[in-house]
Amino acid sequence: MKFSTLFLSAALGVGMLAAQTATPPVSAAPQENTQRTGRQRMLQRLASDLNLTPDQQAKARQIFGESWRQRRAIAPQLREERKAILTAIKSDNTAEIERLIQRNSQLNAQAAEIHAKAMARFYAILNPQQKAKMDQKLARLMNPMAPARHARPSGQPSGSRS
Repeated sequence: MKFSTLFLSAALGVGMLAAQTATPPVSAAPQENTQRTGRQRMLQRLASDLNLTPDQQAKARQIFGESWRQRRAIAPQLREERKAILTAIKSDNTAEIERLIQRNSQLNAQAAEIHAKAMARFYAILNPQQKAKMDQKLARLMNPMAPARHARPSGQPSGSRS
């Protein structure tokens, strides 16, 4: 059981590394712009879906901006850990893999904690109607077994994309 958990964790780490390094950014600026655009889209979607007031939008930008800065501070460590895991896999160093997976798990938990605390601070600024809508969003987010978040066009099977 321990080996299968270790193997699964290592495989996930390698998959994350491969996904990250498959198309490296040309420079840091385009990556930063893409991240900023994604953050802006998220804030716009929350503002639209929850009908946030201008004051709430400003508070949300501050809350999530702080969260993103905190998570960005640990991102280089996460990247280095994934590289080290890949090296340990290639050298068949199971003891090092186990040590690195434990460290990587701690960093991922730290990132998740930062995000969850930001979500709690954001939730606190919502009115009762907005909280009801946010409850639905959080239920979908926190249930990994729930159906896909994005609606499919009618008649399209679940496995195909067009």
